[in-house]
Amino acid sequence: MLCQLITTPLYVLMMMISNPFSKQGPRYFSGAWCRLMLRLGTILLGVRYTVNGWENLPDGPCVVLVKHQSAWETMFFPAFFPPHCFVMKQEILSIPFFGWGMGLLNPIAINRDARREAFQQVKTQGMARLGAGLKVIIFPEGTRVPSGYRGRYAPSGGLLAVAAGVPVVPMAHNAGEFWKKGLFAKHRGTISVRIGPAISTTGLNGAEVTAQAEAWIEDQMEQMTGRVAQPYQRRTRNAAALKGKRAPRRHRMVIGTRELHYTVARRQRRRNISLMVDHEGLTVAIPTWVTLQSVEEAIREQWPWVEKKLDHWEQRALPEPPQFKDGEALPWLGGARILRLTSRQLSLLPMDDEGVIEIDPERGPVSLQVMDWYRAQALPLLESRVQIFAHQLGIAPPPVRLSNALGRWGSCNSNGEIRLSWRLLKASMAEIDYVVAHEVAHLRHLNHSGAFWQLVGNLYPDYKQASKLLDSNDPIYRHF
Repeated sequence: MLCQLITTPLYVLMMMISNPFSKQGPRYFSGAWCRLMLRLGTILLGVRYTVNGWENLPDGPCVVLVKHQSAWETMFFPAFFPPHCFVMKQEILSIPFFGWGMGLLNPIAINRDARREAFQQVKTQGMARLGAGLKVIIFPEGTRVPSGYRGRYAPSGGLLAVAAGVPVVPMAHNAGEFWKKGLFAKHRGTISVRIGPAISTTGLNGAEVTAQAEAWIEDQMEQMTGRVAQPYQRRTRNAAALKGKRAPRRHRMVIGTRELHYTVARRQRRRNISLMVDHEGLTVAIPTWVTLQSVEEAIREQWPWVEKKLDHWEQRALPEPPQFKDGEALPWLGGARILRLTSRQLSLLPMDDEGVIEIDPERGPVSLQVMDWYRAQALPLLESRVQIFAHQLGIAPPPVRLSNALGRWGSCNSNGEIRLSWRLLKASMAEIDYVVAHEVAHLRHLNHSGAFWQLVGNLYPDYKQASKLLDSNDPIYRHF
């Protein structure tokens, strides 16, 4: 780390100086810095590496799908790979020196919170990079996944390759075994890098290409680590990170004659205070700088609503969680679809009119695939309902995003953007239309005033009955 702190500003400065004279200058100095870091890793830490499969790498442009387990592989590519560009989160570009240097390498920097725009950005800029002869490197799991775990593979890499008519090259490595996150988490050993045979995209769709790459990568990972990868979910933190952690602290306060226990969840990206009540009680999500005094003031201001929700949940029996077994009925648009486990490769994107959800268990955890299936169906349907109510309001359809939030069915911000939970597809169309009409009305009134509810009634006259139905079915819809 000391060597990095000393050398990074020097090499970035040389990248910046060389950039006006030659576009290859930044790549040369970044590659030199990365080779220096890998060499120091070998000398100082005893971390060596072997690479197999160089012959599988095409001479021309391609999309490379690779595991992301550590910082080691982000240094490996500039050190030894042909001209390429990374798809990465845009926050990296704001890191002093390191981020500035990365910005000179023409990356595709995306905002992961705006997923639809991010995909369009990957497709548009990726096509341009491939057209310029570069190789586009994508971490399909979208985030760093610890060794021994596997995340959900996003199809964007396969979709880009199909659109550009270039092959996909899968890559696997076990850098996470030896180069873990943390200053003292590096261990002596040899990292194995394996480059797989190029996958032709002819006659395949993006999901099928990604599935083939995923199967090859995870098979290689199992061979290298000697164990089957466990599912990793970014939204809930992985099981390895939770081992040995204490349960969240419960805070106590008294309001009137009632004793209230609540949990505080501090979030770096949150900008305001949010209250959520479920079968586990009250949870308050806050920015890192908010004090407990401010939390209690917010609870007191919203106490009638909080008390109503607490009483409501105390009277409910939590339904049994789904087992995701073959033949199980799962909620779908107010009815049910039957889960069928099949052994053939499937695309989860098209709608299925046979009343079933077909999942291939060989492609990963069934529960994660089922949720992906719901998400794939959600956006087109919800966008169509938003368009209908926006037309009634006489305005252009606003941008619609999918939400994974458990605390609310939908939201509308001051920028005119609507977010709707993909879990709404378990509800009936009446319940869906109530939520959509509610959020579309917020485009005119960012409050819950009398004028707002009057507008909701104009857009959807049966909203009161639909609201009661949604409230009664709430535990079923939120269960997964």
